[in-house]
Amino acid sequence: MNNSTSSLEKLEKWNNELARGLVVNNVILSLYIIIGLLGNVTVIFIYGFKMKGNNEERYFIPFLAVVDLVASISCAGFAIALNMMQVTFSDTVLCKFFRFLGSFPAFTSVLFLLIIAVHRYLKVCTPFRKQMTLKWKRLALCLGVLVAFVLALPMAYFYGSTPFSKKEEGLFGYHCSRLKTVNKTASLIFGSTTVLTTVSVIVALICLYSRIGYTILKHFKRKKTVRKKKGNETTENLPNAIDLNLQTGVSSSENMQSDSEIGINSIEADSLISSVASNTHQSTGTLNSPTYVPPGGNPVLYKSSAKLRKEQTNKRVVYKFTLMFMLISIFFLICYIPKVILMLLEAIHLEFWETFSDSTRAGILFVYRMYIINNIVNPFIYAFLDHQFTTEIKKLFKNCSKAN
Repeated sequence: MNNSTSSLEKLEKWNNELARGLVVNNVILSLYIIIGLLGNVTVIFIYGFKMKGNNEERYFIPFLAVVDLVASISCAGFAIALNMMQVTFSDTVLCKFFRFLGSFPAFTSVLFLLIIAVHRYLKVCTPFRKQMTLKWKRLALCLGVLVAFVLALPMAYFYGSTPFSKKEEGLFGYHCSRLKTVNKTASLIFGSTTVLTTVSVIVALICLYSRIGYTILKHFKRKKTVRKKKGNETTENLPNAIDLNLQTGVSSSENMQSDSEIGINSIEADSLISSVASNTHQSTGTLNSPTYVPPGGNPVLYKSSAKLRKEQTNKRVVYKFTLMFMLISIFFLICYIPKVILMLLEAIHLEFWETFSDSTRAGILFVYRMYIINNIVNPFIYAFLDHQFTTEIKKLFKNCSKAN
């Protein structure tokens, strides 16, 4: 009895020593929970309830925020529990439940990012082809949740309460980790499948956003080239009074104007077109026609300045949100690549965590859980790149201060 009591005391003392070494880790994880909770709840409230009319570009954001909210709380909360019970986690069922609960929203978040990348690719690289309808968006989200569930379910089989020892002192405890009793080949296959799926998503994101980035850069390069041109062929076919802006929808590089100035000048230019069209008897085009035929010249297609401005604004919005989601995916890559490497090593070496000293293990655990940053950083990116989101936040704080 005394030996048993002595062993338990030694085990408890060992566990407390390990827990003290992870205090900084716990503080960071607590910050993850607080930031993830406040940030994602704010995103859900504003995008889900205050900006409901802007569904096309912002459609996926509330869904991603819900998953990020669950992931940040469950993953960080479970990690704190593990830190507090480094060698005293003897409940296998609870361990399996926590492993599944932590993996499911994490996998869902990753797959949602892939769906968003496909959506942005279609919008930017193939704008005139078939796009994702509301039906396909919903179907894609449901499919992402289903695939994430299938990937997370085996966690309940391969993970559990496993022996953890300190052989030099003859101490034996239990740690919530990958089970050593399951078939090693099956464990390796599962680990490889998980890693392969994550790597495939990473490669797909890199390929899609590389193509998207190339398309956007090519667009801006072409736009810059058009600005530099004087439009010799176009200006020869139109009266000198009509500005080149009416054919190209792009201002000259020597005449950069604000939106308000463009609006005023466009109105004046539209009036000028009406005057020229009515006074030129040889003209076969009308103001309502998309074709203007100058005297003795070839037909020239043009759009109204209002329509051109609307098209340019839509393009800017598409590109801006694409860059925003691209930045989100870059953070995902930075946070998940270390996790993928450590998961693979964990699958190959079943005693992976026992081979490190206590201080080294604390550092590796921090790197292992860096993926949670992916679930808390998105609200800051929205605030930085989405002006309307920032405006709504300011309104929300202003209303709260008035209420107080």
